[in-house]
Amino acid sequence: SRARKRLLAFVSLGLQSMSQPSVAAIQYNCAMPDQHLKNSRRRLLIMAVAIAVMGAVAGISLGLILPARQPAGLAALTWLPEPRVIGEFELLDHTGRPFDLQRLHGRWSLLFFGFTHCPDVCPSALYDLNQVSEQLPRPPDGAEPLHQVVFISVDPERDTPEVLSRYVAHFNPEFTGVSGSPEQLAALSAQLGIAFQVEEHAPGAEQYGVVHSSSIVLTDPAGHLRGAFTAPLDAAAMARDLATLIRQGEGESLELK
Repeated sequence: SRARKRLLAFVSLGLQSMSQPSVAAIQYNCAMPDQHLKNSRRRLLIMAVAIAVMGAVAGISLGLILPARQPAGLAALTWLPEPRVIGEFELLDHTGRPFDLQRLHGRWSLLFFGFTHCPDVCPSALYDLNQVSEQLPRPPDGAEPLHQVVFISVDPERDTPEVLSRYVAHFNPEFTGVSGSPEQLAALSAQLGIAFQVEEHAPGAEQYGVVHSSSIVLTDPAGHLRGAFTAPLDAAAMARDLATLIRQGEGESLELK
């Protein structure tokens, strides 16, 4: 049946989206002693499978209501036909300011969950997000930006505001890095259909694995969840989709650079 095929597709998507981060986490642990690395790989594999199932379930909940009325012109975005309300939350950004639901109001927001020790998936996603930003025209001087990129670290123990500040500035000085307590991060990620898990480790440890969804979540200027961009990412298609949404929202033409 169509529903069964969609279910299988989203399970497969969940497994695919987890495979890259889990490999990245294993690569990061390559300096560990052999036995510890082998044990770490086993734990990470178990974590990856668990996160894949969680991610697939989140995808299924999205996929079973996928639209017949996709907005015209969208190519890369998985679009929710109805906006999904996001409950109040509070994190901390890389400047030490609170980052709450109000910070999502007034513009389109691209949210990516990751961690700064990720050697490939996170840098690649942030590189793509910078390419998206560069392809969109800048607003007139003094005007509010038309969109924002928010990198949400799921590894608050290592990713302090100072670390996040340096990290996001490497990709784009206008990006915002945020994090919070494990409980705060879990609550927000559950609302957005994002799955992650941090490997158990001793307090103060420098090397441990993290697995996480590779999707980029999109919220609208009202602070509602509207959809997600899933791997593999296509920066040009993402920029076109975002330009289309901004144009439809503003009621005026918006040309890509």
